[in-house]
Amino acid sequence: MSDDFEVSGNPNRRISATDLIGCTVEASDGPTGQVDPASEEVAPDHLVIDTGGTLLSKKVLLPIWVIAHVDEANRTVHVPRTKDHIKDAPRFDRDLRVTDPSYRARIDEHYVDESGG
Repeated sequence: MSDDFEVSGNPNRRISATDLIGCTVEASDGPTGQVDPASEEVAPDHLVIDTGGTLLSKKVLLPIWVIAHVDEANRTVHVPRTKDHIKDAPRFDRDLRVTDPSYRARIDEHYVDESGG
């Protein structure tokens, strides 16, 4: 699995998952959060997304295969899923990501469900 992403408008330019920390995550229906620094713990195959909000903040894992493209100039990661779908993903759990082999599989299944494939 590749650990870098093609940059919009420049197919020869690639950036790593950790370079995306702090980028806005743009769902198909608007912004849904930011790439969290905890992404360094789960890269290269997933990013941690902080869905924002003071009381309702939730961190979720986003598989890199879901990312459509990265707009480096605007520091935006584009994901062809709805805001609600991303926010409804299983909560990021630092312990389970290491000890539970089915944890990432459940997350991947969550994202496959909306796309139908």
